[in-house]
Amino acid sequence: MRKQHILIVALALLATACSSSTGGRTTITNSTTSLVVTTTSTTPPTTSVMAPPLAASSIEIWVPGVLVSQIRDTAAAFEIDTGIGVDITAVEMDSLLDQLLADPASGPDAFIGPHSWLTVLTNAGIAEQLAVGSEVAAGALDAVTLRGIRFGAPLALDTIVQFRNADSLATAPSTIESFIAGCPDGENLGPCLLLAPDSVAGHYPFITGPGGYIFGADEFEGWDAQDVGVNSAEALAGGLILQEIVDGAGILGNGNSTVVDRFIAGDAPLLWGDSTTLSALTAAGTRFTVERLPTIAEVNTPTPIEVIVGWVNAFSPGKEASVIFVSDYLAAPSSADSIALTLGLAPVNVGFDTDPNLTPFIESARTGHPVPTIFETEYAWEQLAAAFDDIRSGVGATEALGDAAIAIRNAPGPAIPAQDEDG
Repeated sequence: MRKQHILIVALALLATACSSSTGGRTTITNSTTSLVVTTTSTTPPTTSVMAPPLAASSIEIWVPGVLVSQIRDTAAAFEIDTGIGVDITAVEMDSLLDQLLADPASGPDAFIGPHSWLTVLTNAGIAEQLAVGSEVAAGALDAVTLRGIRFGAPLALDTIVQFRNADSLATAPSTIESFIAGCPDGENLGPCLLLAPDSVAGHYPFITGPGGYIFGADEFEGWDAQDVGVNSAEALAGGLILQEIVDGAGILGNGNSTVVDRFIAGDAPLLWGDSTTLSALTAAGTRFTVERLPTIAEVNTPTPIEVIVGWVNAFSPGKEASVIFVSDYLAAPSSADSIALTLGLAPVNVGFDTDPNLTPFIESARTGHPVPTIFETEYAWEQLAAAFDDIRSGVGATEALGDAAIAIRNAPGPAIPAQDEDG
């Protein structure tokens, strides 16, 4: 089964134990799922405690294990400024949400998780409203906004960008439509683009670029699962462009090798991929340029965005201190940028300029679309993956996307636990 949010799984795999400490006290539990680091500074505070003082003496934040060391530095600065300690607990991301929903009052004061939790957290009354700085890319802000209210602090993002082999193709095509003819290959035209067959995110621009959509917006709920736009006139126009590219010489068909390996081997000069693609190409020592996707239908191509977020638990007894820690410390550009780089993702701050390969991710996020946060999205992703696979196998775009729209509208609802015989 294809999964919608790869980032959740990735974060679960990254939850590793860290036991080193600098100048503080570290407590390691014997649990297989958590590591507790209590940051207790031995350095006298250089600034006065906030006035009026915050009620909490300490707060707790749950994070992926790989972030413990990085967040410890941010927590130390917060403690110096406020006199409030921060307990940092490494947890498995795939179980964190279930623990919160089961008993939010016994959960952490703050936590880190994907933006896909937005609707669930707000419906349960768990996500606290936060103020977020204007330096964050618009698409990342949209990912934590519901009914005009922002409920989380974006820390890192992932989206789709274009990788170009500058040795094979000196100038990037300006439009996706130009892929139909193919790319120069010596004296001939050859395949232009490598795109993983099962990458819904990579094919997403063909639907949304001309004005199509997955789910329509709902002012109160955020998304309307019955308003499915994958076979609207605009979406079909993009699907037909994809079909023409497949029928022409613009895109490589399915193969046994991964698209990254084929790009490294020089099978095509262009590759669409996410931050994991960037990491793989960098590790391989490949010469490449990173850029935004070309336009489609004469507009900047909207890309799907996934965001890692700092949340505050509305049930927290130390909520006031937690809001300040997450908004003013954890989400500060220097801290958020470090979190993003530690996770191998792109920063959310538009002013980031340390690595030019990451800039196109941030630029894409200015006009990108957050992945919908409702239950039906995962099923929709699966149906779209099947539709794109059909198009690349020769099925007409109208038929493939029409079938997907019907299936998505009839998506099975969330499983409801059966009651026992007595109740």
